[in-house]
Amino acid sequence: MSSFWNEYTCPRCKQLVGHGMFHDCPEDKRSLGIPLKTAVVDHYAPLRRVLDLALEQARSGKGAQRHGQGQPFDKQPMMEIGRMIGGPAGCFHQAMKKTQEASRMEPDAAKREILGAINYLAGAYLLLDEKGGV
Repeated sequence: MSSFWNEYTCPRCKQLVGHGMFHDCPEDKRSLGIPLKTAVVDHYAPLRRVLDLALEQARSGKGAQRHGQGQPFDKQPMMEIGRMIGGPAGCFHQAMKKTQEASRMEPDAAKREILGAINYLAGAYLLLDEKGGV
């Protein structure tokens, strides 16, 4: 019986691979080794979908149009303001505001607000990371 911790099945060629081992997948034209973590990705596909939606919103949504001004994420006003005030408090405030607003919205609008909150929290993470907090 296959156990996640002992072995996994390659998602491309369905070959059984031992714990922590790499294999050259015949389905992979580049013949790259596949680490154990690759098998875990499918278990987190719903999370990846939401994070990808948040990324897409940051790249092309309202925030990018109004605030991004063509700047990289880490140079946008929310990040620069965070640096000016010495930390992520502004990003935390915006994330809290967006989630509170989402609780009163219809589902589609609420989901957009939640994606915005995720992006503000990513900004908070990056600001903490700059200070060596993570």
